[in-house]
Amino acid sequence: MYSFIVLIVIYSLNITMENEEVKYYEIISKNIRRLRTTAKLSQESMAEKLSCSREFISRVENRKEKVSLNMLLKIANLFNVNPSNLFIQF
Repeated sequence: MYSFIVLIVIYSLNITMENEEVKYYEIISKNIRRLRTTAKLSQESMAEKLSCSREFISRVENRKEKVSLNMLLKIANLFNVNPSNLFIQF
């Protein structure tokens, strides 16, 4: 019985963490798109500056691909913002 309760607690914690992760990837993708459009950059020109593909930028902005920490740092540097700004919901 004890192990069953432990499994339920672990499962509920995992669901909570997954929900938080989904929420933050949504915030990040919106911020990346906002920064790009404010700077009047196309996805293609942004991709060239970051040495990645336009398709990658599109997938990130449309929440079809998760962006790595390394790429988040490159994006923050490109737009001259603090990386933590990418996690703030506007």
